[in-house]
Amino acid sequence: MPASRTKHSTTRPQTVSQTLTEPQQAKHATLSAPVATTPPKPDSHRGSLRSDTPLETLENASPVVDEAQDIRDKLAEQRRAALSDLGKLPTVGDSALDELYRDIVSERRIDAFLAKSTLYDLERQVWVDIPSGTEDKTNLTPVFVRVIKAIIDELGHSKSTREIVDARNTKFWHLDDRTQSSNPCMAIKAAGPSFSLPHGGNGVGFDNAASVFDVKRDADVCEDDADQLAVYNRQLFFHQLNRVFSRSLLFTETRVRLVHCDRSGGYKTAWLNVHDHPRTFIRLILGLSSPRESALGLDTSVQWTIKNGAKVAGTIATLDASGKKVKHQLMMGVPYFVKHSVRGSGTVCWIARDKAGRRILIKDAWRTDAQVPEYTFLEHAKGVAGVAQILATEDGRVQTKTHRPGGFDFASPDFYNRTMCRVTMECYGSPLHNFTSQRHALAALRDAIKAHWDLLQAGILHRDVSMENILLGEDGAPVGRRGILIDLEFAILTGGPTAGLLTENQAGTYLYQSASILRNGPSGDRAFFRVAHDYLHDLDPKSAIGRFENLDAFEASCTKQLYLMREGPNFWGIPLFWSEASLDLGESFCAYMYKLTEAKLKCRMRRKSSSSSTHTLLQELYNRLHHHYHDIIGLFDVALERLERDGEAPRREKSEPASVPSTPPVSCFPPEPRSAQKRRSDDVLDDRPAKQQRSVSFADRHVSQQTECD
Repeated sequence: MPASRTKHSTTRPQTVSQTLTEPQQAKHATLSAPVATTPPKPDSHRGSLRSDTPLETLENASPVVDEAQDIRDKLAEQRRAALSDLGKLPTVGDSALDELYRDIVSERRIDAFLAKSTLYDLERQVWVDIPSGTEDKTNLTPVFVRVIKAIIDELGHSKSTREIVDARNTKFWHLDDRTQSSNPCMAIKAAGPSFSLPHGGNGVGFDNAASVFDVKRDADVCEDDADQLAVYNRQLFFHQLNRVFSRSLLFTETRVRLVHCDRSGGYKTAWLNVHDHPRTFIRLILGLSSPRESALGLDTSVQWTIKNGAKVAGTIATLDASGKKVKHQLMMGVPYFVKHSVRGSGTVCWIARDKAGRRILIKDAWRTDAQVPEYTFLEHAKGVAGVAQILATEDGRVQTKTHRPGGFDFASPDFYNRTMCRVTMECYGSPLHNFTSQRHALAALRDAIKAHWDLLQAGILHRDVSMENILLGEDGAPVGRRGILIDLEFAILTGGPTAGLLTENQAGTYLYQSASILRNGPSGDRAFFRVAHDYLHDLDPKSAIGRFENLDAFEASCTKQLYLMREGPNFWGIPLFWSEASLDLGESFCAYMYKLTEAKLKCRMRRKSSSSSTHTLLQELYNRLHHHYHDIIGLFDVALERLERDGEAPRREKSEPASVPSTPPVSCFPPEPRSAQKRRSDDVLDDRPAKQQRSVSFADRHVSQQTECD
């Protein structure tokens, strides 16, 4: 669940989004490197192509050429990752710029500023210091810094909380990939309840940037330069967890364009001439440097107390069960959960304490108009042991369509309006992979399976069972509450064992989809009739799953069948931490599920049955639903009884005379490739056929800025 950065390490391989560059997954390094504080040298190349220095000056020496090419390659990787997350950014007309920030300052004050300032020549209609001739090679960034500073100082009313800085010699470190950084030309350095100093304590970075700007020459600028702004905007979301939207600007000596990003993706504007439209130019600067955090795209219901540049305390405002406004204290230094993706549900889970001192979890998420709100299922699940319990809901907080300009094509197949909802729930323990013993892990799994059964009997099919969606119960939790099933975003109301409908895309996390559901491709597998998602898909084994992620659906299905039929847990070299009782459970569970998987696939085979007979055969299988759950829970109970009776002594290799530690190793799981990712595909949640989002584990989550800055 979200907010700043923890110092302890994870105990299991992480799933990594395809939006990240796979060769660069050293993301568990230190938060960031120290920020350079030396002032930029005029007309100097700063080790990045983000400056306005002509590329020709870099090509005089081959080492510099090699460095420049390396920089270009890295920037291209960053853009690919950003656009893979955000999707296609449509271009809207330049009138969109004139619509923005109309209430930020009066026309009278702008006209007075232009009349008395020496920066703008009203008669010639030009910004005097900004050279417009192609023959003039003046470095543009310092010129824009002077102009923007004058605008903020004269019209901004920011009381020194906003400052334009030349950032060309400053590395803005990325949060999702610690090997990556950005070098915007300028940044609006901000101070206030949502901004903390970047790691290292000084300067400017994505943690305390209200917005960032780039500068290029008209002769050199290209579409890649606008796309680079999407990289910056995305990082602003990652570093500032209360972001609703982010915006940045691209300047040339004559023009400006804006890139906007939010949970529905974003848009770019067409170019606007800054000399012909000085008032729009001024409003853009004042809007993106506004002392009002809401104007910057920040959710002001989440606020922090800043001390010496660090977040030391915080509050989150929402509604209680009776609909009254209430403010909770954020728990600083506690691991939170945040998805490192912008477009999509944008889940952020805050850990807080209510007035009674009870720990609560507050979940912010964005859903499409067609999606049934998660709180609908949580309300149905009230009282079901082992399922997250809802306390209050605040729906309709904001919609992405309200941040799109007039004339925007809302009918575009690439746009899905999203609504932000805040749900308050009871707080539980850590994710499943943070277990401390074999019994701890198996008891949590056992109770999560029982909760899935009870949830189904309450008329809800979960459809997204995964490692990330099972939490450990609180210390000393009774049987039935030792494992907690969470995240009902993909759930569906059902009167039986199946979802009851077929959809073009399958719900749930791709990595954890069953062998059978993977044969339910968009057009259907020619060998099998398509079937609706059912409870058996949720119960399918998830062992050694990392190798399935990058396969297509057919290959992944066959590989999972092979695992069930021939390989099993022992084939993948289970760590010695796991005892014989645990291994026997894994083998028994695989054997049991293999029979059910084979039975289901045979029911669906076109050459052996018709559609109607498939339905009949599946119904015969589903008639034993309660037997299936009873048998599987029984397997776990037997294993837990063995562990209670015989202890958790780890296995020992025959050639290993020394004792093996009885505590979990760095990874208690079979090897997974580093490129394993959490990829979700669903019916209506996302705009893309296959949802690809990164879910950050508890140990890789934001923790409070107090911890981050220690």
